[in-house]
Amino acid sequence: MMLGKRQKRSRWNYRNLLLLDRRAMNRLLALVLGMTAALLMLAQGGGVFNLSGPESGATDAAAVTVADLHASPDERGGNARESGVRGGSTVLDRGADGQFHVYGRVDGGEVRFLVDTGADMVALTVDDARRLGIDPPSSAYQPILRTASGQGYGAVVRIDRLAVDGREIGGIEAVVVRDLSVNLLGQSALKRLGKVTLEGDRLVISAS
Repeated sequence: MMLGKRQKRSRWNYRNLLLLDRRAMNRLLALVLGMTAALLMLAQGGGVFNLSGPESGATDAAAVTVADLHASPDERGGNARESGVRGGSTVLDRGADGQFHVYGRVDGGEVRFLVDTGADMVALTVDDARRLGIDPPSSAYQPILRTASGQGYGAVVRIDRLAVDGREIGGIEAVVVRDLSVNLLGQSALKRLGKVTLEGDRLVISAS
């Protein structure tokens, strides 16, 4: 039984969450999701998950729409495959939801991301993380945000390889977040993939 756990852990390089106390985890997810609220609120109306509860450490402006958390990719709009390469740059067209989406590969598996220049880190949904072989034990999830329905939980993991449009980076930290249904491609990855610029309804990732 112990051997099985060790083998499972070695597949996705789980980092010891005991080094992070509750307040540190609160600050971590506030950084990940803090600026996502404004982008998602522009795209859709409806109720919000407020990340600014008494124990969250987030600001009052931080919120994620319920509609986005539970909508399917088609409902959220945006075709991540409608991207192209221009002179060595990746060009993404703005989706119907007003956001930019892109398909990437995480440890060899395909993942659909919302490009979030306001997020400090990469965030993965639980379902996509499991599909990729990233399956933190229940004990790894810490209370890191306050939502309208209660406490939200996340676990810090490490990605061996992340690739977008042929550009690959290795050894990147991410957060697996319960009740999140859209993966976020944040600055920890974007800064290493290249320079990000907005040109009207197009977002360009160019070699830095």
